[in-house]
Amino acid sequence: MTTRTGTTTVGVLCGVGANLVWGLAFLVPVVLPATPSLALALGRYLSFGAVSVVLLALTWRSALVGVGAQAWRTALTFALTGHLGYYVLLVQGIRWAGAPITTVIIGLVPVTVAITGNWVRREYPFSRLAFPLGLIVAGLAIVYSVELDWQSGVGGRPAGQWALGVAAAVGALVLWTSYAVRNAQFLRANPHVASTTWSAMMGVGTLVLSLVALPFVLLTTTGGGQRLGPVLPLLVASVVLGVVVSWLGTVLWSRSSALTPISVAGPLAVIQVCAGLAYVFAWERRVPPALEVVGAVLVVAGVLAVIRLARPHGAAAPQHE
Repeated sequence: MTTRTGTTTVGVLCGVGANLVWGLAFLVPVVLPATPSLALALGRYLSFGAVSVVLLALTWRSALVGVGAQAWRTALTFALTGHLGYYVLLVQGIRWAGAPITTVIIGLVPVTVAITGNWVRREYPFSRLAFPLGLIVAGLAIVYSVELDWQSGVGGRPAGQWALGVAAAVGALVLWTSYAVRNAQFLRANPHVASTTWSAMMGVGTLVLSLVALPFVLLTTTGGGQRLGPVLPLLVASVVLGVVVSWLGTVLWSRSSALTPISVAGPLAVIQVCAGLAYVFAWERRVPPALEVVGAVLVVAGVLAVIRLARPHGAAAPQHE
């Protein structure tokens, strides 16, 4: 029981750590407001891929033992769905429908991952998930009602464009939910693949896809009249986003997914939103409104309630895969 408790604790801590790291992605665009989002995305994934290639080159003799072609195909698929594809749809959702509605839709990730993960691998009665997920949704609703400028973010958009934006946001939600659940399934079925190796393999996949997308990004940024801005800050941001946010975040998330029920790990994703807002508040030296603090407290309460479910005495035996 002690070993299982320790394993669960490590899994939860890794999930929390991953989302604290991912929250930095909210801060970088605030620090570099003049840098095009596509340039930041490309720099992020090129950096993620480059460090992954170096790490695999140094450790491939031991790290890739037992790793076959199917695992590489899965890594490439996850690089598309959980990284590049998700981000592209997220950006298009914001562009076409506005940040408020897109943020609310993407904010459902903790709920969709928990419900889908528990449906695929039943570990808890859904009734036990209802209370913590309800707290998280209520807390997010309060935070969004305070933080987001709905009038400027939604008004004045053609109905067709708005509908496409909503569809893109829903697509991003579906992609990341699928990635989170399938990634957990893969890691449990392949315990010989270390989290660091798996993160690097997905990084190689993002490198391949980023190189394919490079001409398009250069065309839409420089050719479209946008400027990349100062090169050094962009390079520093790319390294932070690629190495810390993408590589380290993926390592921690994969470790959490392997050790923790996905119906528990999924709701931890809400920490990313709260951490991102906290980083922005700290950078701008702002104090959040009292109502937003109340929302954050509800979110934290929901996360703590989810963590309680992860205790070994509370988990039911899986009913099906």
